[in-house]
Amino acid sequence: MRHRLAPVVLAATATCACSAGTLDRERAASLIAATDGFNREAHFTIRTDAPMQSAFECLAQAEVERVPLHRFAAERGWVRYETREATLGFGKKAFCPAMALTTTGQAASAAWTRGRVASASEGVAWSIPIGRREVLGEPRVTTLPDESAQLEFDWKWTPNDVGMALRNSVDRAALFFDQRRTGRASCRRFDEDWRCQLALWTAAEDAGEFQP
Repeated sequence: MRHRLAPVVLAATATCACSAGTLDRERAASLIAATDGFNREAHFTIRTDAPMQSAFECLAQAEVERVPLHRFAAERGWVRYETREATLGFGKKAFCPAMALTTTGQAASAAWTRGRVASASEGVAWSIPIGRREVLGEPRVTTLPDESAQLEFDWKWTPNDVGMALRNSVDRAALFFDQRRTGRASCRRFDEDWRCQLALWTAAEDAGEFQP
């Protein structure tokens, strides 16, 4: 499993080198689809082994269970509910609801990315992949006076098997996957190769974070 860094906005800065030739729309689409930034997966995050709490009190277990992504993970048999000791305001100790991976969840986590829980000293933040980007149609290519090219393209998130199940379980997931989005890239020819760099994804959902 890979160790995960979790910025809210991801920079799609990878480049791709391709064979010489005119940068027509078909080749532009291939350049875009080959960049590392374009191939980063969409995901959602769940936290395990960390107490669910605010600054001064535990969250009620019913409240924790109502969270759509928690409910989805439980329906898949990935998690069970337990309690973990927490330190609340003024040093008060309490046992708060927490999620733990089941045997099924432990097996599934082989395909997830493990990270730290930013707001807690313990626990694991699991990034669960739900889909990949797909270019829609042909990019719009603008050739500049310096012979570089600016690309604008339409794309959407295409769900994997987990994403399809999520779409059927969580209301906002359908919009996440169906929404037509716009991206941009700058391309320049070096010697006999074209290289393209994607612009920053400026929205969390465009960067791949699903948060219903």
